[in-house]
Amino acid sequence: MVTYDMNEGKVSACLYIGREVLKTAKDLGLNLSRVSENALVEAIRRLDGPEAGKEAAGGPGQLVRGVGFGPTNPCGIAASGLRL
Repeated sequence: MVTYDMNEGKVSACLYIGREVLKTAKDLGLNLSRVSENALVEAIRRLDGPEAGKEAAGGPGQLVRGVGFGPTNPCGIAASGLRL
Protein backbone atom coordinates (compact mmCIF):
# COMPACT_ATOMS: atom_id res chain seq x y z
CA MET A 1 0.00 0.00 0.00
CA VAL A 2 1.27 3.45 -0.93
CA THR A 3 1.31 5.89 2.00
CA TYR A 4 2.50 9.46 2.23
CA ASP A 5 3.18 11.76 5.16
CA MET A 6 0.91 14.71 4.41
CA ASN A 7 2.89 16.78 6.96
CA GLU A 8 6.25 16.35 5.26
CA GLY A 9 7.96 19.36 3.68
CA LYS A 10 5.95 20.97 0.92
CA VAL A 11 7.20 22.44 -2.36
CA SER A 12 5.66 24.93 -4.73
CA ALA A 13 4.23 23.61 -8.01
CA CYS A 14 2.56 25.23 -10.99
CA LEU A 15 -0.91 23.91 -11.83
CA TYR A 16 -2.92 24.70 -14.95
CA ILE A 17 -6.66 24.25 -14.53
CA GLY A 18 -9.75 25.57 -16.25
CA ARG A 19 -10.98 29.01 -15.24
CA GLU A 20 -14.49 27.77 -14.39
CA VAL A 21 -13.15 24.83 -12.39
CA LEU A 22 -11.00 27.23 -10.34
CA LYS A 23 -13.88 29.64 -9.80
CA THR A 24 -16.22 26.86 -8.67
CA ALA A 25 -13.57 25.37 -6.36
CA LYS A 26 -12.95 28.76 -4.74
CA ASP A 27 -16.69 29.41 -4.43
CA LEU A 28 -17.01 26.07 -2.60
CA GLY A 29 -14.13 26.98 -0.30
CA LEU A 30 -11.94 24.08 -1.41
CA ASN A 31 -8.27 24.11 -0.46
CA LEU A 32 -6.68 23.67 -3.90
CA SER A 33 -3.37 22.37 -2.56
CA ARG A 34 -5.03 19.76 -0.35
CA VAL A 35 -7.48 18.61 -3.03
CA SER A 36 -4.71 18.40 -5.65
CA GLU A 37 -2.41 16.47 -3.32
CA ASN A 38 -5.19 14.06 -2.32
CA ALA A 39 -6.08 13.47 -5.97
CA LEU A 40 -2.44 12.78 -6.86
CA VAL A 41 -2.05 10.35 -3.96
CA GLU A 42 -5.22 8.54 -5.09
CA ALA A 43 -4.01 8.43 -8.72
CA ILE A 44 -0.67 6.98 -7.59
CA ARG A 45 -2.47 4.42 -5.42
CA ARG A 46 -4.69 3.36 -8.31
CA LEU A 47 -1.80 3.11 -10.77
CA ASP A 48 0.81 1.47 -8.55
CA GLY A 49 -1.07 0.02 -5.58
CA PRO A 50 -1.71 -3.65 -4.89
CA GLU A 51 -5.02 -3.55 -6.80
CA ALA A 52 -3.41 -2.08 -9.96
CA GLY A 53 -3.93 -4.26 -13.00
CA LYS A 54 -6.55 -6.53 -11.42
CA GLU A 55 -9.37 -4.97 -13.44
CA ALA A 56 -9.43 -4.81 -17.23
CA ALA A 57 -6.90 -2.17 -18.21
CA GLY A 58 -8.51 0.97 -19.55
CA GLY A 59 -12.00 0.13 -18.29
CA PRO A 60 -14.45 2.95 -17.61
CA GLY A 61 -13.29 5.24 -14.82
CA GLN A 62 -9.86 3.64 -14.51
CA LEU A 63 -6.68 5.66 -14.73
CA VAL A 64 -4.40 4.73 -17.60
CA ARG A 65 -0.73 5.50 -18.00
CA GLY A 66 -0.04 7.99 -20.73
CA VAL A 67 -0.35 11.67 -21.47
CA GLY A 68 -1.85 13.27 -18.38
CA PHE A 69 -2.70 9.93 -16.73
CA GLY A 70 -6.33 10.94 -17.28
CA PRO A 71 -9.28 8.81 -16.35
CA THR A 72 -10.90 6.89 -19.16
CA ASN A 73 -14.25 7.79 -20.64
CA PRO A 74 -17.13 5.25 -20.70
CA CYS A 75 -15.64 3.70 -23.86
CA GLY A 76 -12.33 3.04 -22.09
CA ILE A 77 -10.43 5.67 -24.07
CA ALA A 78 -8.05 7.95 -22.16
CA ALA A 79 -9.49 11.45 -21.95
CA SER A 80 -7.23 14.39 -22.76
CA GLY A 81 -9.18 16.70 -20.45
CA LEU A 82 -12.26 16.81 -18.29
CA ARG A 83 -15.18 19.16 -18.65
CA LEU A 84 -17.45 19.69 -15.68
